[in-house]
Amino acid sequence: MKRALFVPFLLFGVLLLNRCSPAPGKMVWKYELPVVSSPAVEKSGDVVITSLKGKVVKFSPSGRVKWTYEPRDEDGELQAVFSSPALDGEGNIYFTTRDGFLYSLTSRGKLRWRQEVSGAVSSSPAIHPQGLVVFGAFDTAVYAFDLEGNLKWKLFTNGPIFSSPTITKDGKIIIASNDKAVYFISEQGELLHKFPTRGVVRTAAGLDKDGNVYITSLDHYLYKISPQGKRIWEFKADYWIKTDPIIDEEGNIYFGTSLGSYYSVNQDGKLNWRYKIKFPIKSTGFIGDDGVIYVGSNDIAILGFDKKGHRVFRFEEPRGNPVEAKLSVIPGRGYLLFGTTEFYAVKIRARGLSPNAPWPKFMGNLKNQGRNFR
Repeated sequence: MKRALFVPFLLFGVLLLNRCSPAPGKMVWKYELPVVSSPAVEKSGDVVITSLKGKVVKFSPSGRVKWTYEPRDEDGELQAVFSSPALDGEGNIYFTTRDGFLYSLTSRGKLRWRQEVSGAVSSSPAIHPQGLVVFGAFDTAVYAFDLEGNLKWKLFTNGPIFSSPTITKDGKIIIASNDKAVYFISEQGELLHKFPTRGVVRTAAGLDKDGNVYITSLDHYLYKISPQGKRIWEFKADYWIKTDPIIDEEGNIYFGTSLGSYYSVNQDGKLNWRYKIKFPIKSTGFIGDDGVIYVGSNDIAILGFDKKGHRVFRFEEPRGNPVEAKLSVIPGRGYLLFGTTEFYAVKIRARGLSPNAPWPKFMGNLKNQGRNFR
């Protein structure tokens, strides 16, 4: 008898939960702050964002503000943060500022340390498994600090660096410079290889399952480079490429151009499909565990494509702003995260990143560590 009564109550609870859960495409919460960077997401679902207004904010998965930190210069002026935050294994937060500082905060938002470099910085820091924080600067150098803020090495290129680093499984650091080259650097700071491109690169590289490197450029090309720094193939798109490549489990690479084309290219460098809109695509998206590729566009919307190139999702930015930010997602909740003049969480069908994709988003994983090994 008790069991017979329990089953209807259980079904009622499931129905009530489903009714309370937001439908795909519904905005769940928002926060008024301009954001173009990719949020870092903790295992708990807490979200850390950086802002052009000189703020770092941590949210609970439901959008409650846990704390706010404001990086300031010696005169007390707020400093813009163009970089995405990165999280280490202890939950410490790292980000760079436009006035040339690398910051480290605790998971509770308290300053651990900050270190100055000799040039402005927009490069997002990557977390090397050997305990290094790596990034590039406008002074042409690649910097590596340990997790306690000590400078371990720096290596100069021949141009300012806007690109963010990528860390390979064997510890190499891949980063591009405005000198039209991609640098392969050892964890000790030694130059291993230098790959020439036709034009300036301001994006971060992606990695496939075999360690091959993919990087996009303003010269209209997507390059595939071997782990030894050799050209494998190149694919010419229709215009500048300002989006970082993302890669699915089958080795397909996705990126957008400033002429408004979104591409899928297979691992052999052949076009799978191209989806054309009337507006530039500058946002780097992610591959969800529902098989959908989510990306922002200057068509004031988040778009979702299936693996065949059909548009299966659209969410319009509520204020009519172009979406140029890098996207992320809260795992378990299935909340897509992106910023414009405000920061938004939107319900989608995906519950998280594609588990088998070698490079499903900017900087490789939800913590923005610049690597594809979890």
